[in-house]
Amino acid sequence: MNISILTEHSLWWLLPIVVLAVALVYVQYFYKNSLKNDLSLAKILTLASLRALVYIGLLFLLLNPSIKYSQKHIEKPLLIWAQDNSQSLKLGKDSLYYQTQYLADVDAVLKKMSQKYEIQKLGFGDEVNVQKDFDFTDQSSDYAALFTYLKNNVKAGQQTQLILAGDGLYNKGNDARFLVQEVKCPVHTIALGDAASQKDLSVVFLRSNKLAFLKSNTPVRLGIKADYCKGEEIVIQLDSDTETLYRDTLAIPNESYYVEKDFFIIPQKSGLQKYRLSLKALKGESNRKNNKGEMLIDVLDSKRKIAICYDSYHPDIAAIHSALTEQSNTSVRLIDVSKKQVDFSDFNLMIFYQLPSVKHVGGNFLNQLTHSRVPFMLILGGVSDLNLLNRLSLGLNVEQSQDLYQNARMAYSDKFSLFEMDEEDKKAFSTFPPLMSPMGKYGFNQESHVMGTQIVKAVSTETPLIAFSQRDDQKQAYILGEGLWRWKLQDYKLNQSHEHFNALLNRMVQYLALKVKRNQLMIQYDKVYKERDAIRIEAQVYDETYQATNKADLKFILKNEKNEAFSYQFERSGKVYVLDLNNLPSGEYQFEASVKAFDQEFIQKGSFVVRSENLESKQLQANPAFLKDLSELSGGEHFSLSQMSQLADTLLANKTIKARISVENHFSSVLNFSCILCFVVILLGLEWFLRKYWLGI
Repeated sequence: MNISILTEHSLWWLLPIVVLAVALVYVQYFYKNSLKNDLSLAKILTLASLRALVYIGLLFLLLNPSIKYSQKHIEKPLLIWAQDNSQSLKLGKDSLYYQTQYLADVDAVLKKMSQKYEIQKLGFGDEVNVQKDFDFTDQSSDYAALFTYLKNNVKAGQQTQLILAGDGLYNKGNDARFLVQEVKCPVHTIALGDAASQKDLSVVFLRSNKLAFLKSNTPVRLGIKADYCKGEEIVIQLDSDTETLYRDTLAIPNESYYVEKDFFIIPQKSGLQKYRLSLKALKGESNRKNNKGEMLIDVLDSKRKIAICYDSYHPDIAAIHSALTEQSNTSVRLIDVSKKQVDFSDFNLMIFYQLPSVKHVGGNFLNQLTHSRVPFMLILGGVSDLNLLNRLSLGLNVEQSQDLYQNARMAYSDKFSLFEMDEEDKKAFSTFPPLMSPMGKYGFNQESHVMGTQIVKAVSTETPLIAFSQRDDQKQAYILGEGLWRWKLQDYKLNQSHEHFNALLNRMVQYLALKVKRNQLMIQYDKVYKERDAIRIEAQVYDETYQATNKADLKFILKNEKNEAFSYQFERSGKVYVLDLNNLPSGEYQFEASVKAFDQEFIQKGSFVVRSENLESKQLQANPAFLKDLSELSGGEHFSLSQMSQLADTLLANKTIKARISVENHFSSVLNFSCILCFVVILLGLEWFLRKYWLGI
């Protein structure tokens, strides 16, 4: 640090200041001064010098002096070491090396480069973090998140160099090659992992419906990938806790083989059931962790009782009946309401085929139709009495100026979200022939969810063909046209089965037949969470009039697989309760929520599963080509693991990358320094003390 004194006026003013100070001292100590009789000349000169320094210091302040001090800063270029911290490196055959010697090698290289660079270490996987040490425990790899972080944190012109060390495998986020050029620095990559061709079987996905019914056919779809296994066989086995539900063998015809397989299972136990899939390991297969998969299905133990009501038989009724009776947990009754009375309370779901009709069935039926809260599906057609339907105020209104009908094909709505249909089913719906639909304007009294809209003479319209609604806790579905039997025949003609038609009817019935429960304590949660998901459970407490309240304390007890219990308490948020359970390890959990309110205790029990996806074990063959692309796109260089020290030498020898030296100047007025005033006071005090001491006063 360099320090200098500057003045507002020329330093030549110091000469008259000194002359004036000497003159004042001369007048005080030598001109008609009685001290010369009492003190020696040396003592008088000492006192005069002290006073002269005081005068010079005070008069010097008139020049408005300031102190300048300069500080030199040396800014090293920044070197970022971005390390893939995911589990894939630890799961490979060089696992021990990466957990021990590799970390020491990295530290040695960074220590060497710290002579020229300022070092920053980043780890990326689940998240991007500044890290001191790497442990390779992240359960996913997200290269795109790394470059998004660098884009927001690396400044242009900062002379930053990035070294990215990884295996080039990512299973989360977008392709980083589309982001790398947005980062304002070159990316030098080091290829880690094993890029050699490896014999490997892997479960790509295992899917089924979230809900299924006990002892009924439940569809399962499986995706399998086989690398470098040509000529061998895949042995597939799906097991429940008690038995094997499915077993099959597939031949592998080529070195890069992928297959998707559909099959059905029949759940034998109710509740949240876990099903485990396994592929028999092949000889010479090193990575066997990705040979397994699991899925969870909430199996409902309920026999559905369905009534199909009509007053004129129609081929549509036979088509609906045959589709629904395929499910073993479904009992279907055909009831001609013109001949027989029906009690809605005996059934879980009512299907009204063109009812109310122009035949005007009895008052008891209409009274139940108006006041019952049993879910229903209503199908309109040529004999439907639309005026009576409007007067009943069930939820659908049809405005017709004339009694006209039109042929309408179905266009599946992408906005429909009440339940999922397979893509193959959606494609099949577009091939089905038209239904005969009443021409008019359709309106719903409550919020509606349109599953399919009408296509009339090749023109797409917003008019619904299949729609869902809900009145309080009563679910409703409407098929606004007759001719379903043609759909069934067309499905068989094109696909040699009724699979797509049956799937449509059964998914609609499955949704409608699930009863909406309304308890005074409601707990909202998912049945399945992924490990490291943010788990939020919400709850509502209702009074006797079903108005939400949260005055009472809501307690929550959670038990894991070891039967260890943990107590929590919900927090209040508006009219609801919320509870966040983060970082739960994978496993099955049971819970009990309880609240004391309105002189009662309400208890709700449930269970959920936290599932580990094992994304990192699905693919272990490194992808150095991906890393090389990142380097080429950003102007960096690509190196193998054995060339790590060569990379360090290259960056150290790069003469275009230099430290920046900057000088920072600071100015401060002398008047801001109290030490100047202290110095003057000390001089005056010393002079006063010496005079008193020498004169003996």
